Amino acid sequence: MDTVARWYVRTALLWMVAGFILGSLLLLDAQLPGTWRRWGQPTHGHMLFVGWFFSFAVGVAYWLLPRQRTPRHPGGYDPRLAFVGWGSLNAGLVLRVICEPLQRSGYDGPLVITGLALASVGHLVAAVIVATQLWRRIIPKPQRAQTPTPSASTKRTPAADTEQRPPPT
Repeated sequence: MDTVARWYVRTALLWMVAGFILGSLLLLDAQLPGTWRRWGQPTHGHMLFVGWFFSFAVGVAYWLLPRQRTPRHPGGYDPRLAFVGWGSLNAGLVLRVICEPLQRSGYDGPLVITGLALASVGHLVAAVIVATQLWRRIIPKPQRAQTPTPSASTKRTPAADTEQRPPPT
C-alpha cells in the first residue's frame, strides 16, 4: 500500500475511533448536565462521514484504482499534491470539530465564523485535489482484440466439417 493511501486509511481509523467516542458520550446526555448533545451532533456526523468514511474511501481509491505511471509520477499520481489534499481535509475537519460546537452553543464570534469558513475551504480544496488526482486513474477497460469474422466465401459448411472428422469407431 502506498504511503498516501496508508496515511488516509490510518487517519480514517483515528477519526472513526474519535467519532465513536463522541457518539458514546452523546448517548450519555441524559446522565450529564447541560444541553451539549445538540452541540455535538453535527460534529459527530462530520467526524464519521468526512473523517472516517470519506478518508477511508479516498485511501482505498489511491491504493486500488489502476495507475497510469509516468516517469514524473511513478505512483500514477503526484504524492505531494495528494498530501496537500490529506492535510487540507484533516485541518478543515479539526477546525470544524473545534468551531462547530462553539457556534451551536451561541458563540458566533468572528473567530468561530472564520474557522468554519476555513474548514469549508479546506474540505473544498481536498475534494478538488482528490477528484483531479483520481480522475486520470478512472480509465476504460482495454478492448479485446477482435478476431476477424470469416467472410461468406470462406465459411465452412457442415458437410466439409464431417469430411475432416475421423470416422466414429
